[in-house]
Amino acid sequence: MRRFHFALFALVLLVAQPLLARTYYVGTCKAGAYPSIGAAVATVPSASIIDVCPGTYPEQVVISQPLTLQGVASGGSAQAIITIPASGLTTTSSIVFGTVAAQVEVTAGPVNITGITVDGATSSGCLDAPVVGIFYAGGSSGTLNEVETQFQSCNTAGLGILAENGSGTPTSVTIENSNTNLSGAAGIYVCGSGLDAKIKNNYLVENSGDAITTNCNGTANVSGNVVNALYGGPRSGILLMAPSSTVTGNTVTGAPIMPAADGVVVSGNTVTASGAGIWVDGAAKVTSNHISNGTFGIVIAVPGSTVQSNFISQEQIGIEFQCVTATVSGNTIAGSGENSPGTGFDKFPGTSTGTNKFYNVATLTTGCS
Repeated sequence: MRRFHFALFALVLLVAQPLLARTYYVGTCKAGAYPSIGAAVATVPSASIIDVCPGTYPEQVVISQPLTLQGVASGGSAQAIITIPASGLTTTSSIVFGTVAAQVEVTAGPVNITGITVDGATSSGCLDAPVVGIFYAGGSSGTLNEVETQFQSCNTAGLGILAENGSGTPTSVTIENSNTNLSGAAGIYVCGSGLDAKIKNNYLVENSGDAITTNCNGTANVSGNVVNALYGGPRSGILLMAPSSTVTGNTVTGAPIMPAADGVVVSGNTVTASGAGIWVDGAAKVTSNHISNGTFGIVIAVPGSTVQSNFISQEQIGIEFQCVTATVSGNTIAGSGENSPGTGFDKFPGTSTGTNKFYNVATLTTGCS
């Protein structure tokens, strides 16, 4: 019986052996390591783990098989940086933008990337195509965790992270615990039919474009992100053009959250110091948000929205209706903006489906004219 159990155990180990991912190395912290990330991802077996030693890697990387790419600490450093090579970047096709120049392109899945920085700074001139730090192309999938993209801003179309899908096969991409800094068009941009995108707990600094954009008909869950948009005033902190977007628990400073498609849910977010805290450009559900210290708390630009249980304080205008009808109830508007006596409802069409509260507001409503 013991021999049988031993033989069975040995058989299980033999069968499981191929399932154990082997680890390979890139850089100078390990003898026998690959000299470049590109050489490693093109050579190792599928589903391998590639540990990248601290250092700077001037190369364009294409990952076309499932694997894990992760930066590791060694010699007192934990900084593995991919930069633009001296020869420049070649372009690849994009569903949304036509062509892009991706510093790291993923065409398979799952591909998981951790602890890598992608730096788009260049001294060789700007490309006509958008430069993308990390690009999950159609049909690919995976998770980005603790990565950083920076300076994809040589032209106004640059993107820190782009994930898209048009393959017809459902895919999923998770972007979490990561940083994007100073991209030209967007820090994180997701778009694609059948793409399930989760964007959570990231920190984004933007100064011209949109920090986070959801587009097309995919599903996007945007939660727990911190957007710092004080450097020059981008168009929006979070722009939501995908109808199946849910936006919860984010903190945005200096730019609005903009639901621009019907069916978007914006709930439990904090927006401060923005010209408009939430700009409603689609029939969205906007509930339980905290908005303060700007010009307009909420702007309702299209009819059919639901705006409920939001707390708006220290805004020059609490809710700007633009003379369109909406379901507006249970909101609290407190205090006036420092440069204005303060108005609760502006361009109010005269109908609301519930009771709202006003505290220390000089003018409760102004009508349409």
